[in-house]
Amino acid sequence: MRITALYGYLALASTGARALIPTEICPWSPLQRIESEICADPNPVRSSRLGGPSDAQKGAHGAATPQLAWKGPEHCINETCVFSNQLIGDGIVLLTTQRNARIAATFPIAPSATAATLPFHKTEVSGKGIGIVASRRIRKGEIILVRSPTMMVQTAPHVEMEPGARDVLYDIAVGKLPKKGRELFMGQMGKDVHDKVETNCFQLYIDGANESGSHLGCYPEVSRFNHDCRPNVHYRISNMTHITVAARDIAPGEELSISYIELMLLREERRSRLRKWGFECACSHCIMSDEEAAASDARLRRIEELERALENFNETIVTADTGAQLVELYQKERLDIYLGQVYTRAALNFALFGEEEKARKYALAAVEAVERESGPNAADAKAMRVLAENSRKHWTWGKRRKGMPGNGK
Repeated sequence: MRITALYGYLALASTGARALIPTEICPWSPLQRIESEICADPNPVRSSRLGGPSDAQKGAHGAATPQLAWKGPEHCINETCVFSNQLIGDGIVLLTTQRNARIAATFPIAPSATAATLPFHKTEVSGKGIGIVASRRIRKGEIILVRSPTMMVQTAPHVEMEPGARDVLYDIAVGKLPKKGRELFMGQMGKDVHDKVETNCFQLYIDGANESGSHLGCYPEVSRFNHDCRPNVHYRISNMTHITVAARDIAPGEELSISYIELMLLREERRSRLRKWGFECACSHCIMSDEEAAASDARLRRIEELERALENFNETIVTADTGAQLVELYQKERLDIYLGQVYTRAALNFALFGEEEKARKYALAAVEAVERESGPNAADAKAMRVLAENSRKHWTWGKRRKGMPGNGK
């Protein structure tokens, strides 16, 4: 870490930056009012706030509760400050604004799981280095891992802050983590903290789609999952909690994988994208024979054609069974992580043509897949439950079936 150069460097930082590197801790809880910026002064009065959490911040046995164990804002550069909490997971550090930190502090805390309870283990994988392998049979839809971020960085300063100041701030932030969290974070790929964030972290929003809420969340245990162009694991981020779920049944000894890229690309396009990650993809879908790859590419082109036809309702192509054909193509391509949206499209298409039994069948399949991919409260899951319960009362019913009342024909 480059702490020794801290004061001299920041004194020379650009005149537009307000660099505050207090030597004392500001024991702030993000649950306080945003307006109470008690550490905005480089020499704040803290006599009543030093010495750890107050009695109100302590639990029944005198220990600070995770929700109230936050420290910060510290080491601010303009509005970007360091906030840390050693009682959440393996420790968590935020580099963000006070407003964003306050929002993040209201999120539910992910439950901790010990290595003994996890359904996988870390091991050497041929041609890939370290990977994650199933220790037992994992059923489709089973939650595999739930984690809070070890580090979360607001996207704007990550991109825009002067590199020297940014790197100093990142070193300070990592130093705030407990030993285990620091070792997990530094064990990720990347030559320095900035590179590790670039390579391993996931984009998330903590304030809706508000651009100022855009962050990069780093989950070191998740970054151990290797890439596969036909992954068996799906992930979602709820608030700032990362949840990985089995996209299909996984056998003991099978590697667990996620996708680093968009998977609707043809083989050579996928390989080209992945070279930018520094490796040549050797997953089973990339090393198949040229004949098999050509058949796969043809299916992907057909998927694109059918999806475009459904979106524009091309009457020369679209029939009641077009959505089901799309599902079959996705299944043949083993694109299990995308099945929620495909089942949804098929259910709606059957409803449009007045096919009640099939609309209900695909709506129920959509509910299961969407809940697996996006969680039980996903809007599409709720909509598909409504369609499955009474297809005839759904707004799509019979709109494309000739001769039915209300279809405009």
